[in-house]
Amino acid sequence: MGDFGLLLYYVLIALFAFFVTAPCVLNAISLFGVQKRFAKAMVEEGIISQEAVDKLHPKKQIAGVVISVLVLGVLLWFCYRLQPWGFAVGIVPLLAGFWKYRKVLEYNSLTVKRFRNSYQNDLDAKKFNKYVDKNF
Repeated sequence: MGDFGLLLYYVLIALFAFFVTAPCVLNAISLFGVQKRFAKAMVEEGIISQEAVDKLHPKKQIAGVVISVLVLGVLLWFCYRLQPWGFAVGIVPLLAGFWKYRKVLEYNSLTVKRFRNSYQNDLDAKKFNKYVDKNF
């Protein structure tokens, strides 16, 4: 592979690390933290039933972990294949992506949107909108 082809390969790995791997991993982490706390708050407010949360949330957690491990594994495999610069090309954009998308781990309006998309058929919309208007 020529120098230009190698450069394009490095750029693709960096973009994959920044735009795909970092958000995917942070989303999986948020399912065990902020999303779980928000679901608990919604059950306490009577907006959604505990059964709906117990039915869907573990499936989302398992899927998030499996997908994140696969995506991270693909990134690490490509980085390993492109030694000695592969890890620098993959890990630096991954860390930058973690820094950029860190708001996924915070309790904010993004949490509300993701919760609404996940439980749209099971929640009481009026109570939910009232709760969101009051707290966000």
